[in-house]
Amino acid sequence: MTTRKMATVPHRPSELLDALRGLGVQLAVSVPDSWLGEVLIRIDQEPTMSLIRATHEEEALAIACGARLGGLRTVLMIQNVGLLTIGAGMVSLAQRYQFPLFILASYRGTQGDAIFYHIPKGRVTEPVLQGLGVRYAVADPQRPIGEQVEQAATYAEESSNPFVLLLAREDIQW
Repeated sequence: MTTRKMATVPHRPSELLDALRGLGVQLAVSVPDSWLGEVLIRIDQEPTMSLIRATHEEEALAIACGARLGGLRTVLMIQNVGLLTIGAGMVSLAQRYQFPLFILASYRGTQGDAIFYHIPKGRVTEPVLQGLGVRYAVADPQRPIGEQVEQAATYAEESSNPFVLLLAREDIQW
């Protein structure tokens, strides 16, 4: 009898957390989202990272920029609808003062999200980011998520500008 090794599929949320650790992220600032829930709990339990839960996306943006100004390696974790609400802060704070703001955003309203009221958010997310002049990428399900997180963070750092990585449910939901 022959034994076949089962190909193990990497657990994308675990890969994402490993990438954040590897990047030396010290602070995650977030506005809660059901897709991000467990990832945020794990970050909160991580001894090398702190988690700040903000009440609104503009507040989260300001905290993340302030933390960067103080020298902390920071990630802003929000839902894509939050990107739609932080336009003024993105333009007048993050871009104007060239903060290397690394943003991970759950991409609600796509085909993988069957909740009807998220559809309008998904439809306008990328056009709004383009209109604001914010660079972004949609996570590729065929590539390891860890390397995509690293590339997004590196782009933000090297360009001294915000960069958004839009994440599918499989990338972040435990």
